[in-house]
Amino acid sequence: MSMTTMTFNLRVNVQGDGSNAWPYRKHRAACAIAAVSPDLFGTQEGTGAMLKDLDEVLPDYSRIGTGRVGEGDSSQDEHCAVYYKHAEVTLLKQGQFWLSETPDVPGSISWDSCLPRICTWGLFQSKNDGLRFYVMNTHFDHLGVTARQESAKLMLEQIRLFRGEEELPVLLMGDLNAEPGEPEISLLREQLQDAYALLGEPAGCTFHDFKGGTEGDPIDYIFTTSDIEMTGTLIHREKLDGAYPSDHYPVSVSWKTAGE
Repeated sequence: MSMTTMTFNLRVNVQGDGSNAWPYRKHRAACAIAAVSPDLFGTQEGTGAMLKDLDEVLPDYSRIGTGRVGEGDSSQDEHCAVYYKHAEVTLLKQGQFWLSETPDVPGSISWDSCLPRICTWGLFQSKNDGLRFYVMNTHFDHLGVTARQESAKLMLEQIRLFRGEEELPVLLMGDLNAEPGEPEISLLREQLQDAYALLGEPAGCTFHDFKGGTEGDPIDYIFTTSDIEMTGTLIHREKLDGAYPSDHYPVSVSWKTAGE
């Protein structure tokens, strides 16, 4: 079995973005996803309303995940959604936890976080060969240094729990708001495989503020457990219809189970 997984920060709908506001580029975001045609992809900063826009034009996908506040109407609340091709994989279990000292408490905040932060996860099974695997999608705090480091520890602990006795493969993706030299990224790299290792050269930036270019370092990542063999990593820097689909570049990795 070979699959492609993508992470994509959509950039929340901000009226002050002018021609880059969501209503004027939502078709570009959908086209960017369709061009890669990933089996699964995770989004960050997508509100419920924005995700409904994608739902309408990407009928091959279903999605999981709720807003980060965790109560009431989440149409304007940011999600860390996980989309999956329902013809290719079956959703077996799903859940969401908060990046805090009380991860099961909706809307909880800890450390120096300035906002509630979440991780959405799903247990999937390939309809092709029956392989089961976990996918996690998250968005670390953009200001809280301690929060990002503690969130990385929380990710690793959750992966340990997911692995359990069966040791199923796990993919972790998201906007981690940290460059490769930061402690939280180093911590994840100690125990997981980094998709950027396949590039053989510096990845360059993934956040570009609608300006494009490659100067800088990435803050969007895909990590996997060692029983996944990553076969190719791409940072999608193309303009579509003359402009960028988001202020972040989507990042994708092709993979299969090790030894397959």
